[in-house]
Amino acid sequence: MSNIMAQVYENAYAVTVSDTAADPVGPFAGLMVSVAGTLKIHTVGGQDVAFTVVAGQLVQIATQRVWSTGTSATVIGLASPPYKIPFNPGSGVVIP
Repeated sequence: MSNIMAQVYENAYAVTVSDTAADPVGPFAGLMVSVAGTLKIHTVGGQDVAFTVVAGQLVQIATQRVWSTGTSATVIGLASPPYKIPFNPGSGVVIP
């Protein structure tokens, strides 16, 4: 049986949206959507990506910048790097 890897983030930060500069607190390991809408990001890998998100969605893309233009959603930046904790789905117990 394989393990599922749960991601646990160290901290969460307010995101500063900008069309010109990377977030001064980032980069972020991911984003948590608090208000649904459209989201345009600049990834750590250098791509610009735009898509629709829903409240409560976890966007697991390393992000340098959230664009002001093209973003109507509200997101929270998640600290980088995430810790990976093995989880055995059959037992409900975290494996050390």
